[in-house]
Amino acid sequence: MKLSRSLGAVTAGIAAMSLVAAAFPSVASAANKPGDSCKKAGITLYNGELLCTKKGKRLIWVKSQVGITSNANIPKVIQNWGLAVDTYDSGSGMAGVMRIRGVTPPTFGNAADNAMYRHIFGVYGMDLKGMKEPQIAIIAPLGTPVISMVDGTVCGLSKVWSNDYSVQVAPIGTPCMIGNWATVLFEHEHLINPTVKVGDKVKAGQQIGTVSDYNPYWKAKGFGMIEIGVFFVKKGSNKSWHACLGNYLAPTKRDSMLAVLTSVQMAWMAELSDPTLYDLGAQNPVVCLTNDDNTIAIP
Repeated sequence: MKLSRSLGAVTAGIAAMSLVAAAFPSVASAANKPGDSCKKAGITLYNGELLCTKKGKRLIWVKSQVGITSNANIPKVIQNWGLAVDTYDSGSGMAGVMRIRGVTPPTFGNAADNAMYRHIFGVYGMDLKGMKEPQIAIIAPLGTPVISMVDGTVCGLSKVWSNDYSVQVAPIGTPCMIGNWATVLFEHEHLINPTVKVGDKVKAGQQIGTVSDYNPYWKAKGFGMIEIGVFFVKKGSNKSWHACLGNYLAPTKRDSMLAVLTSVQMAWMAELSDPTLYDLGAQNPVVCLTNDDNTIAIP
């Protein structure tokens, strides 16, 4: 059985495309234009970027400005990495809830997957067989709580291809829209036993589920996985967009969170005796190999 990390990128694309599809449902033909009648206030059409709006006694399509202009409009509100990760402690061999000492990556039967899964804490923008990683995968012991990265509202709770869940949280000030989406969503993907539902208000650090056991290779070693990311809708685009989480840390948390990741990367390289696993000089900030947006077009 071959489980490539490229599936993670595909999963992120599928989930993100679902969110964009929710934002732009096909409820009318391309012939719709501003002023035409529509059936439900708040629904949108991508073609022509139309929003169904009540004008007087009528529901009509008007030109919509759904989305944000660029990733610069994503608020800097992240307070944790989706898990209670902390500076590596050489005495315990732990980095908060993450175990480092004594851990060896599983063997997948092919060199490409073996190389991909050697990162215990992923990096945005890593090459995945021709794709760029839009999210960050983290490996932690089975049963580890997944926590909300931000204060906000659960706009989406969806089951993904791996028979686990994605919890999408809109930050304070960003409303959930009809169809369970928002213009900015912080993603906690591949978790099991979700403890929240759509519409719930959550606080950063609140448990929202448990790391997924979907990867049989890591599961056999007693470990699960979570992927974190930030999705956004860009004005005038029919694509899903992701940006690097490292750029949206709460200012009061930024330095300490980046220092924690540096300690995790250093400890993991030492554990595997492989100083080439992470290129600290290429990451700016830590966890971002690129600051370019990652996008997947809707078919």
